[in-house]
Amino acid sequence: MRKVLIYIIFLNFFLYISASANVDTGNNLVGSNIIKNKLFSIAIPKELKNTYDVKKEKNKISIYHKESKKAGFGGFAFGIKAYKNPADHAILPGSKKIGELIDKKGNLYDIILKYPTDVQYDYTKSEKPPETFKLLYNLGEKINIEGIKGSIYFKNQGMKGKDLYNDILKKHKTAIIEKWDSAKLEKENMSYMYNIISQNKIGYAYYDTNADGIEELLIGEIAQGDWKGVIYDIYTMVNRKPTHVISGGSRNRFYICDNSFICNEYSSGANENGMRVYALIENSKELFPQVSFKYDGYENPKNPWFLSYSDKKWENVSQETFNERKQVFEKYEKFNFIPLSEFEY
Repeated sequence: MRKVLIYIIFLNFFLYISASANVDTGNNLVGSNIIKNKLFSIAIPKELKNTYDVKKEKNKISIYHKESKKAGFGGFAFGIKAYKNPADHAILPGSKKIGELIDKKGNLYDIILKYPTDVQYDYTKSEKPPETFKLLYNLGEKINIEGIKGSIYFKNQGMKGKDLYNDILKKHKTAIIEKWDSAKLEKENMSYMYNIISQNKIGYAYYDTNADGIEELLIGEIAQGDWKGVIYDIYTMVNRKPTHVISGGSRNRFYICDNSFICNEYSSGANENGMRVYALIENSKELFPQVSFKYDGYENPKNPWFLSYSDKKWENVSQETFNERKQVFEKYEKFNFIPLSEFEY
């Protein structure tokens, strides 16, 4: 199973851990335990003393819940690791970028927060994890990190759309101002819709569609009311460079749907339309198929409802089954697109 699917299952499974138990690290680190490797240090608050074990490597620090580890249930709560190559952490389930680090030689690293992807505490005693496990687990999101030995850590660097896609937005704004025709737009990997819809209805938003900590750029149509938030172009970061993923059109529209999947609604005629659901692979422009739905009255006028999973083989199903499975993905994100006209460069 691909990382995106594993990670979404993992998030749902551990949701109640994140929703409870809190450690306020604040800015006062007096009395905290400072743990170091050769690149960075982390600070564990003093109130968690004697609840954890530490494993240190050259570019990684892992924190374990002592009680769970001693009982033989792993006990892994979270880890922080530095990667030079983004592709090395893109395939890892349960990982999320939280910043970047530059060492004294000028090497750039992604700093990755790694969470467990299975139960790491004694679930035979209780379905709920021990309170101290939850405290350690939640600490991962707000751990205090500092570069050492000449390294400098930058929290959230390389993650926020406003810092990543300015050149792409500049190009799109230029295309609108200069009124590029459809042929030129498509040649430049941009939706032809910008030559059709009103210029003041084109906007942009940032959204992390694959839960890797790095925001994607979505360019779409500004609309009022219950409009779903149609997206005409999607960009992501591949090896720390902005990369075009997909373009849409009037009969081939994209949305962000439930669980941050990318949904593609399409129409191929009066009696054929459908929706494809994709997961965007981390550090890649690849859209990995999850499930597809189509109404095809040409192929089967009496029973036109079809499902297909990643194997792309269509299965004829009842209307009830079709609607039941499709509605899982029909909750679309509605974006307050920033008008492209307001982007300044």
